[in-house]
Amino acid sequence: MAFPIIIPLAIGALVLAGCAKVATDVRNARPLANLEGSEWSPVPEGPAEQFVAFKQNGEIIGHGGCNAFFGQYSQDGTTLTLGALASTKKMCYGSMESEANFMRNLQDTRRVEATHLKLSLFDADGEALMHLRRRDWD
Repeated sequence: MAFPIIIPLAIGALVLAGCAKVATDVRNARPLANLEGSEWSPVPEGPAEQFVAFKQNGEIIGHGGCNAFFGQYSQDGTTLTLGALASTKKMCYGSMESEANFMRNLQDTRRVEATHLKLSLFDADGEALMHLRRRDWD
């Protein structure tokens, strides 16, 4: 009589095991060779709207928390160069300082370290400017 109970329990255990999340070990993550086609948000999180997206043909777009921006970028290995960024010019109470810091960090970036889920931006002196997490992979 124990046999009929074991089969449903085993099936239930398999179903639950299939629903478990697979942990990603970011310490051993391989470097991401190209940022094209990826979107990133700051860590720790700033305003929910802040993000940067690296599109095809060297186009960069994003949102600073109040204003949308766009421009051009080029990447050669870990070297990242951004052209002048154009943006809308709305005034948003409470988010302008955060947006200015976000935009300045992007413009000052000269080198990147990227894995599949983490992006770190560095200035010309090698100082970390900002850390971001991949937002198009959630």
